[in-house]
Amino acid sequence: MGVVASRHLSAAKLQQIEKESGFSPQRIDYLLGQYQTLGRDSNNSVLRTELLKVPPVAQHPFAERLVEVYLYPSLCFQHFILGLSRFRRHVPLQHKLASLLHMYDDDGDGLLSADRCEELICCLPATRHELRAIRWKLKQLVTANEMEQQQPQEGQQVKQLKGFLNCDDLDFITRNVDLDESLSLRFS
Repeated sequence: MGVVASRHLSAAKLQQIEKESGFSPQRIDYLLGQYQTLGRDSNNSVLRTELLKVPPVAQHPFAERLVEVYLYPSLCFQHFILGLSRFRRHVPLQHKLASLLHMYDDDGDGLLSADRCEELICCLPATRHELRAIRWKLKQLVTANEMEQQQPQEGQQVKQLKGFLNCDDLDFITRNVDLDESLSLRFS
């Protein structure tokens, strides 16, 4: 079965967006319908507040950051859908965590300070017990990184700066917390 043109897109454009985003033609058509109804300013740019009203965005635990980092300003529908594709249901958790890290990484170096990591952790959809375990792992990891920083072995370069965490560290501290489903976009 080939790709059939949607109500709004040619078959070629639909196929291109499907390939780039991983969304099904039905999801693309749905998201395009949502995108086209969003309010715009005098320059025809989608309003930030309108992006937060799109159901899959509104239901995401990191909706504000998702819009701020990946969706606004909305350059076009393709930009919008590629921003959302980072949190598709079939995207591996490791990639979703990398996208989360990027959302809190102010300088783009792939590292979060312990404070920024704590800020991210506060928004995680986790129970109190899970958050306590995550914070405990974070503290252990920061302590270990600080000790490693103080005593590098001869000839060894230290990869991380004192108190900074990368994507692997984020994966480690959130392990045993079921985040995959809660970080995925939901379509009702």
